[in-house]
Amino acid sequence: MNRQDTLRSISSHCRASHVSALFVVGWFAAAASEEELARLLVAVHQAESELGPQGHLAAYAERWGRRPEPTS
Repeated sequence: MNRQDTLRSISSHCRASHVSALFVVGWFAAAASEEELARLLVAVHQAESELGPQGHLAAYAERWGRRPEPTS
């Protein structure tokens, strides 16, 4: 498995499970320096404001050519 395959597999697990996503964040945050964590926090705040629900839907539509349909 190459780096790209590994990253895709990790992202697949994170998309499928909030538990997996939190585990991945915790794993890397535990090893990060204070400076890296501070930069990450700034990036998270920016992403929340720029990629909030509407930004996420726009990104989805850009990628797939449509907005996601609610599941029933």
